[in-house]
Amino acid sequence: MGYGSLDILRSYKTNKNDIVREFYVPILKESVLYKRAVGFFSSTALIELSHGIAGLIRNGGKIKFIVSPLLSEKDIEAIQRGYDEREIISRSLSREIKEPTNKSEEERLNWLAHLISSNCMEIKVAFTPPYKKTGMYHEKIGVIYDEYQNRIAFTGSMNETINAFHNNYESIVVFNSMVEEDVKRVDDLERDFDALWAGQERNITVLEFPKVVKEKLISYKKDTF
Repeated sequence: MGYGSLDILRSYKTNKNDIVREFYVPILKESVLYKRAVGFFSSTALIELSHGIAGLIRNGGKIKFIVSPLLSEKDIEAIQRGYDEREIISRSLSREIKEPTNKSEEERLNWLAHLISSNCMEIKVAFTPPYKKTGMYHEKIGVIYDEYQNRIAFTGSMNETINAFHNNYESIVVFNSMVEEDVKRVDDLERDFDALWAGQERNITVLEFPKVVKEKLISYKKDTF
């Protein structure tokens, strides 16, 4: 059916809308490509979106995420001293993978492992250069395609985390390529994402997701999900 069958608002706020139920899930169920750049990313958010993402995967779809690592002061200092930034980024991402302590956490990691191992999800890592001592990559944009090449683009304060979905006061503004006055804004946001994905943005370093971290996540894969 595509996005033409959906009632898509021009903006959503967490104090007024259930953004997962009203925006993410119905749109992702009709999608074949999801491009998302966020300041932070949590595997728990994938479980929250799992119904919609499952629809995207059934459609033969793909997910492209750009995320920011949580660097410690020691990590930043090491990069500034010229140590291998790829190794430091890999260690920082590895620190954020916690061993599951219950069934729910096991399923979160299992879901993420299946998406990565099947190449349904690609992840890249973006961070600001070491001379910006306190800076970080903190952009939040998304572009989603349906099978008819209609696009929904959005930007705002929301990260892909449970806190952002349910606890924080967050908002997003939505642009729809089926609305004539929105097309240029959709084009602009997608151009920004594609430039970042290709590593063409100034003052931002973009790396492939570290192999060792990818292998660690895939190790949590079960036979079913």
